[in-house]
Amino acid sequence: MNRLRLVALVPAAALVVAACDAPPAPVGAAPDASPSASAPAQPQPVDATPQSADAPPQASAPAAAASAGAPAATDAGAPAEDAGRKREDAGAATAARDAGTPVGDAAARDAGGGRAEAPAATSAPAPGTAAPPAVPPAEAGSADAVAAEVDAIFVGKKTYFARFKQEHTQKVSGAVKKQSGALSVQKPDRISFRYDPPNQNRIVSDGVSLKVYVAEDRQMFVTPVQNSEYPGALSFLMGHGLRPSFTFTFNEKAKFEGGPVLVGKPRAPTPHYEFVMFYIDKALLAKKDPGVVRRVLIVDAQGNRNRFDFENASQPASIDPAEFQFTAPSGTDVKQN
Repeated sequence: MNRLRLVALVPAAALVVAACDAPPAPVGAAPDASPSASAPAQPQPVDATPQSADAPPQASAPAAAASAGAPAATDAGAPAEDAGRKREDAGAATAARDAGTPVGDAAARDAGGGRAEAPAATSAPAPGTAAPPAVPPAEAGSADAVAAEVDAIFVGKKTYFARFKQEHTQKVSGAVKKQSGALSVQKPDRISFRYDPPNQNRIVSDGVSLKVYVAEDRQMFVTPVQNSEYPGALSFLMGHGLRPSFTFTFNEKAKFEGGPVLVGKPRAPTPHYEFVMFYIDKALLAKKDPGVVRRVLIVDAQGNRNRFDFENASQPASIDPAEFQFTAPSGTDVKQN
């Protein structure tokens, strides 16, 4: 399968999304707003869609802009919506990465939409990537402080389960892929994306290797989980925490009525994404509910976008170990990365 075909998988599990110059918004949802540099004293909750898919995140919001749970300001005239409840099935694919990106990641992305792609993670730095610096104390009322509250919800918890809707948008072609399924996580670094039928693709990590199976092409890509996007973008679930992986600002232009939108810039450079936005539910944050992160939007250097909306999140007492094991059907072309 050539690289163009791989552009659609997620390392899909990887969580990197291709963005178009003017990406289509999901039915019933406002477009995702990219982070802005200024912030009002009292931001309002909003559903985020970057004003420009190419616009990189910028520093925003002083401490007063949001205490834990303070909602982010909405774009002028942009209608608010409940980002966690009403969404189309999100696409399961991310664009294949540029030269130097592991093929397994690209293949993972397509896994969600009928081609090779997978979600992202980043706990330990990939080969050639600098280790993240020590994490300084968070200033009260800052975006970092909100991220610390989110991390506290998952400290000591070993599992996570949620339904997800995924939408992957490729910037160059404007192609959008949507899919849904169930996500299971067992710390450390065990993860399973099980897509709803008729999609037969699978993304599975046993804690060491990430497998991305592309049913349509009868191919499976195998790569070390730490070399994928997962550990970083899903660090709050993977046992690593958000703050060790990112520095945060508030997205003042995001439109998400649930609560604040955090823009995470990786502490250590990574080829997997430029920034990740985390949509925080103010009410669930106060309750320390595992559904507190209602959406994750990953944007890579090429402007591709991979969005995951989570619903019905829980922290079950246990998850069947078999969920994190996968053997490809006979005749599958297995590619080690």
